[in-house]
Amino acid sequence: MAGGGGGEQDLNLVPYMDIMVNLIMFMLVVTAYIIELRQAPVLAPSYSSNPNGGQTEKPKAFLTVAVTSKSIAVLASGDEIPATELVKQDNKYPYEELSQVLRQYKTEYTVAENMVLTADGSVPYSVVVATMDAARGEPNNPLFPGVTLGLAVKK
Repeated sequence: MAGGGGGEQDLNLVPYMDIMVNLIMFMLVVTAYIIELRQAPVLAPSYSSNPNGGQTEKPKAFLTVAVTSKSIAVLASGDEIPATELVKQDNKYPYEELSQVLRQYKTEYTVAENMVLTADGSVPYSVVVATMDAARGEPNNPLFPGVTLGLAVKK
């Protein structure tokens, strides 16, 4: 008979199994890598109809740490707290001085437990993380455990 098929042929599953094993191995490696990445907890600001958030006492001042390519500035929402600018020296950011200034502000003034960290677009991510670490302080003696990341806008 012309055009007739022979008997039954077995389906070759080797290429299919090869692809599946490769996909499973890839997913395992990617999952293990993603689990190793850790995210720092970031607190979002809360909104309320009362500007003091229901408090009748004097509101706490909020600190903002602004990182640029040349310096780190500590700014406050209150008028009684002076602004401080820490300039880079020898192309290194002054993280120890930042921790000292923040500790001084926390002991001398009434400031909130949270702060805002904002960075210029030219600042590397590693500098933002190191600044956040300096602002949080040591695990047994925390400075500002709640850090909210802000966006620096150019005018």
